[in-house]
Amino acid sequence: MDNRPLESRRRSAIENIYPLSPMQEGLLFHSIATPDEGVYVPQIVLQLRGAVDPQIMHDCWSEMVSRHAVLRTTFHWEERDEPFQVVHSDAGLAWSQLDWSGIDAEERQKRLGALLSTNRRQAFDLKTAPLIRLQWIDYGGENSRLVLQYHHIILDGWSAGRIVEDAFRTYQRRCGSTRPPLAAPRPYADYIAWLKSRKREATRAFWTDYTTKIEMPCRMTRDATGGEADFSSHHLTCDPAVSTQAAKLCRDMGITPNILLQAALAIVIARKTGSRHVVFGATTAGRPPELQGVENMVGLFINTLPVCIDVENGSLAPWLQRLQQRQSACAEHDYLPLREIQAGRGDLFDCLLVFENYPVPRDITAEATFAVTGVEVDEWTHYPLTLFAVADAAKISISAHYDRRRIAEQETEAFLHELGATIGEMAGGIAMVPHVSAEDARTANLAKPALPSGTETPSDQPLPATAWTETEKRIARIWAEVLKVDAQRNTDNFFDLGGHSLLAARVVNRVRREFAINFPVKVLFDRPVLAAFAAFIDALKATAAPVDEHNAIEI
Repeated sequence: MDNRPLESRRRSAIENIYPLSPMQEGLLFHSIATPDEGVYVPQIVLQLRGAVDPQIMHDCWSEMVSRHAVLRTTFHWEERDEPFQVVHSDAGLAWSQLDWSGIDAEERQKRLGALLSTNRRQAFDLKTAPLIRLQWIDYGGENSRLVLQYHHIILDGWSAGRIVEDAFRTYQRRCGSTRPPLAAPRPYADYIAWLKSRKREATRAFWTDYTTKIEMPCRMTRDATGGEADFSSHHLTCDPAVSTQAAKLCRDMGITPNILLQAALAIVIARKTGSRHVVFGATTAGRPPELQGVENMVGLFINTLPVCIDVENGSLAPWLQRLQQRQSACAEHDYLPLREIQAGRGDLFDCLLVFENYPVPRDITAEATFAVTGVEVDEWTHYPLTLFAVADAAKISISAHYDRRRIAEQETEAFLHELGATIGEMAGGIAMVPHVSAEDARTANLAKPALPSGTETPSDQPLPATAWTETEKRIARIWAEVLKVDAQRNTDNFFDLGGHSLLAARVVNRVRREFAINFPVKVLFDRPVLAAFAAFIDALKATAAPVDEHNAIEI
């Protein structure tokens, strides 16, 4: 039995501690605020054909946990004002095996869908490593599936693919391959150090100038009507001839397929909103080329950034090339957090484009006993409309994942159809940008439902000010310390005073300590008015057991 003090045991098990990247901060907030929505927990389903020894596969993935620090990382936000991540010296492996060998193909497909849905609803505990789960499913007849689920806060898609490659190469070696051992990976901590070395003043100025034409948010969906998110999806695959033509167009014009898809999306959004100044979100790779070996590092490097496009009625080629040049300029400043870019303006967009890039091996060398014959990815974000795109010479496919509270099924289908048609138009060799005019705006179905005259939404209704309670005064002091501005009335709103997601987490942490109670960050989002928030705290104090502060990690 280890009789050392708890603090000493914790210190000895810690390998490293460092801050979060901007994207990690955003994902941490969403995980705290909505832990059960099933967003940002991707699942990769690998179709395997051939003999697989599940024990060897298990051992290979255990080795991956030892090899990659991000798989031994936990996240903490209550012990300090700023959240931080802790790399532990060791961690277990969440592994399970299922036998579906005696089940027909149709039933297996149903079970797989149900399994992915169940997995999605099982939230990760961000304070417990590893933040990955693996399930090996025996389909019988030397066919199987390997399901890898992970929290996005530790890995992006490219990194997940690199780890799968490492695991399969390790499997080969354990089965007698003469391949040399894998080289030691460069730690994710080096990327965090690189981020800290950036001088942000010029980058902030760049994004201020870049978004200057966006006078109001670009909305493709309605406000939610309440309740939990209700996600669904639709899929579009372009005709193979269109994919071939699109690949040729990109080569001839010196643009990437990503730019072609962004251009098509901008045109469709311009038609829907009636504005030529379009903005939507897009993920960027975020791997700085000056960081040696960055292409082989694993962790979360991607960032979500606004894409601002002026849809011009003119020649197609120079317009697309200008978009490519603008993206190249953005790449030099792609590390700034979205919350800083949007500071004081609210969310600029509700539609996100994700250009999929999972380098999962579809073929293993002849030394292996199995091959990867297919890959499926199940992934959801908090945005009400997310487009996951794959584009190469062989195929252009787009999956629209949407919240049915915010945009209807028929609208999503029509949106995808128009997007596919616009891609086909441009790939077909037209000389001019597909036409956009104010008359094209079709916003009736996407607009927020009108309220009866004189009706205010709950958030618009003014609350009467009353005398301050002692709890309100204590909370107001915390708000002032965090926001650097004083609340003037107990009807003041946290977010109107300049609050945002990470500041909300900081306030909640301080309130928890101040009153020795525990509650989720979501409470502040549901009750942002000082009086309402304080009333909740008073009610909780009357019923809650005191918080056990000994569970905090000691540094």
